[in-house]
Amino acid sequence: MRKILEAALAILSMLVFLQPLPTHANQSVITSQCLSKINEKSTCEVWLANERVFTAAVAYADPFNDVTLDIVLTNAGDGTVLTVPCFWDGGATWRARFALTSEGLWTYETVCSNPSDAGLHGRTGAVLAVPYTGELEIYRHGFVTADTGARYFTYSDKTPFFYLGDTHWGMAREELDSAGPHAGDIQTTSHFKYIVDRRARQGFTVYQSEPIGATYNLSDGMGEADIAGFRYLDRQFGYIAQAGLVHANACFFYPSEMTSPVFADRAYLEKITRYWVARYSAYPVLWTLGQETDNDFYEKFDAETNPYKFVCETISRYDAYRHPISAHQENTGATRASNSAFRGVPGHNWFAAQWSPQLDGQLDFGVPKDYWFNGGGKVAVNYEGRYENLWTKNFGARVQGWTAFLNGMYGYGYGCADIWLYQSTYDTDTTSRDGIDTVTPADKAVPWPQSVEFETAYQLGYMKNFLNSVSWQNLTPRFDDRAWSSPDTFYNFMSSVRSVFKSGGAPFEKLLRLFQIGDCRPYYSLASDGDSVYVAYFYNRSVYTGVIKNMDKASRYAARWFNPRTGEYEGGQQIIEPDLFGRYRVGGKPDDADWVLLLVKQK
Repeated sequence: MRKILEAALAILSMLVFLQPLPTHANQSVITSQCLSKINEKSTCEVWLANERVFTAAVAYADPFNDVTLDIVLTNAGDGTVLTVPCFWDGGATWRARFALTSEGLWTYETVCSNPSDAGLHGRTGAVLAVPYTGELEIYRHGFVTADTGARYFTYSDKTPFFYLGDTHWGMAREELDSAGPHAGDIQTTSHFKYIVDRRARQGFTVYQSEPIGATYNLSDGMGEADIAGFRYLDRQFGYIAQAGLVHANACFFYPSEMTSPVFADRAYLEKITRYWVARYSAYPVLWTLGQETDNDFYEKFDAETNPYKFVCETISRYDAYRHPISAHQENTGATRASNSAFRGVPGHNWFAAQWSPQLDGQLDFGVPKDYWFNGGGKVAVNYEGRYENLWTKNFGARVQGWTAFLNGMYGYGYGCADIWLYQSTYDTDTTSRDGIDTVTPADKAVPWPQSVEFETAYQLGYMKNFLNSVSWQNLTPRFDDRAWSSPDTFYNFMSSVRSVFKSGGAPFEKLLRLFQIGDCRPYYSLASDGDSVYVAYFYNRSVYTGVIKNMDKASRYAARWFNPRTGEYEGGQQIIEPDLFGRYRVGGKPDDADWVLLLVKQK
């Protein structure tokens, strides 16, 4: 296809006589004139970021504020038009960074707010977009979107996108050109690249970042001294995209800086937002605005006049690719879908929740149910929970992933020590407890070469593979709906009694253990694809399970236990039949660790 297009264009270019292009000329004229400019350097693959550089012919005292520049790209075949803002990159240099979304000949023309600047205004050219030839999913299927009406992210071609994120709030601190002081025996020339590459190989699909540590200072305006800091981020954004990861990024800085009076100037806030979009919208990104900005950054802002609402609206106006926009939420004890300050803001189309489900008891189904029933059908992900080796350990980090996907939050943002916030001292000198595990200051001091290899990262990969195998996008969460499941308290109690009497010890000790049995309820999450596929995750530290309901009583089901710690199935497949009421009594788990039960209707 690429060779055919290039050959046809080469023939056409020989037939066209290039003339100076008048501003806003008829598209057919633009197309024919630009054909003669096609050469090898003007060919690019769809969805990959490209650049064109323009040099201002006018000397501006304050380029950032004195002039704006757009590039208007038009696909001559299908008529698609992308208007992408360009950005000032120091001196007299302006850059247009864009990605082409469909194959064929694209022509472009620049539009400058100063029409007399011949270096910036009315510059024309053409680019031949050819099919992507690599293996990365994000470019094979196109940018991620939340506009298809599904409750989960999809690629541009509507293929479901599995959101598995890794957290880097201190991304700008991570060394690009050295191993850094925490590397130990790791042999690498780049701390930042090492982790990106590792996470991509482990199966992560999203890089979650905030620019904490960025070296620019926007509180005194945007000038030459700030360019180097943005170029550093450019290299990071570019490398994340090169690795095939989607970049869920917060804008500018840590939100407390937004309280500076300079950002009350809406004209300036619009300019820096436009600038952020211009530099980074050509990459596969998700916008998350700022840390815990929904709904008011814990009362730092007024929820009604929250400046990040304006940022959200501004991104939606300037982003030609309509990348999904969310505002990172406060913890679910403060903010959920139902009281989100952003739920009605133009451009906002997904929820980045902060949920830490209970580990030593049944999770509060009220949290995911709020997003499912009160979120207006928007995508929701568990964007931030307890970080491993800060507030939880392996078990808790794993539970957060499974309970997110099985409760209608189709995405999970994982984080771990010295990676979630590089070189952090936040809460590192205390002992933390999550209800199951204790995390000591020594645990929290683990450097990134160790935490990047935590077994949880690989176990989340097992979760991803399992959920893909059962078409997770078709699963509907059943929460605590007793029409779909119930605790099997009688079976669980009798099982516990038998266990006590089979155990050793004196009669008095056995009697004491009988009184300690408890309520015999499992901790679980359940989702199903109608009555065809059921996935139940049991995370109680006992063998207790429950009763699965609403099954097809006229059918048989294959039942298997999946081990989320090893990624393997336990034993063979068992064929089971529901009772006359369409119920199946699960019985006990293989042991007291967390397990996943899969039930699949047989044809």
